[in-house]
Amino acid sequence: MNVFSLALANVRALRRRLIGLVALVSVAAAVCLGALGIADSAQGVTDSGVKESSANRSITVDRPDSRPDTPQLTDRTAARLAKLPHVESVQHRAQVSFGVLTKAGDTVLLYATTHRPALSPPVTKSVRKDLFPLKPGEIVAPAASQGVDLSRLVGRQIDIETTRFVRQGEGTGVSGHARLVGVYDPTWQLDNPDAAYAADSTVVKWAAQRSGEPEKTYLSTIGYDQLTVVARTSADVPDVTKSVQRLGYPAVTLQQQLHALPGVLEMIKVVGQVLLGVLGVLAFVGAVTVTGALSRQRAQEIGILKAVGFRTRSVLMMLVTEMALVGAVAALLGAVLGAALGSGAAALLRDSAELAPYVKGWVLLPSASPLLLLLGLTVLVVAIGSLAPARRAARMSPTDAMKDW
Repeated sequence: MNVFSLALANVRALRRRLIGLVALVSVAAAVCLGALGIADSAQGVTDSGVKESSANRSITVDRPDSRPDTPQLTDRTAARLAKLPHVESVQHRAQVSFGVLTKAGDTVLLYATTHRPALSPPVTKSVRKDLFPLKPGEIVAPAASQGVDLSRLVGRQIDIETTRFVRQGEGTGVSGHARLVGVYDPTWQLDNPDAAYAADSTVVKWAAQRSGEPEKTYLSTIGYDQLTVVARTSADVPDVTKSVQRLGYPAVTLQQQLHALPGVLEMIKVVGQVLLGVLGVLAFVGAVTVTGALSRQRAQEIGILKAVGFRTRSVLMMLVTEMALVGAVAALLGAVLGAALGSGAAALLRDSAELAPYVKGWVLLPSASPLLLLLGLTVLVVAIGSLAPARRAARMSPTDAMKDW
């Protein structure tokens, strides 16, 4: 019988004594794998969904009011920016204030805003699944604004009031109606705390009416108050930003606004690394303790093996191989438990609207390479932990080992 076969037979015979070590290592591995699985899923979604999303490839260009020598953000400017290298599209934003009058007597001042697909608001309630693009006369407002709950008005016609230009510094109110087709989370404030999205034609009509400029020429004279330049890839964002700034326009990237996101992902990685270290310590200490205890209990067995001709090296290999097999069983069991733990944690995280997109899938484990590496390291640490007590046991002379026979 070779050393491996003997070690396997011993593990089977000693399985009840090894349950504690298997449980310790497998639970530690499961916790570690579960955390790393969630982190790996979040990182993967971020790489594919966030880093290359149109939002993260966006450069915001504001109206150059402080630079009189720079042309306004007209439709010609939008066309010019669209021709820059590595630009995928240019999306515009125009805003104009209007009032909402509720039947309860409340008045809310909102800002009609053109919708940009790159920066779409998080809709929480709507009359249909796909709200955008909006139809003329439709509005998507914040769920609550200025202390008024607007979510209860979804699907209803609401009274609005816009302003028509009369003369410089003077305007008159114009009453009208609009249909509130959806509301979004009011914490979304990239366009304004009180932005209400409307069809482009509606916003331009109200803005031209307020400025006294003919609607047909409004975009070529006054233009937009902000443009969003979407780069082809996230790697192109710095170059596109510099190109826009060289034209004299103030520009900032959404990557800078999302600067905290890499920090969150890094924190998740650090937690996984800490857990990995804890797993290593537990596996090592457990292997040292169990191997030492078993070696003392099996002193007579070791003495007999030495007496019948087993060399010190062979006994040492047998004892270490036994612990390696135990580590392998614990690692595989830990992988199963880790998948269950990660899936359970993911199910809880899906209850959060903010976290749900980052925990896609039902079985969350690290990708194949890190998973195999972690399982291999678990076996290796257990084997190394058993090395010192196994060496002491293997060096015992047959006489010392069998003195209590």
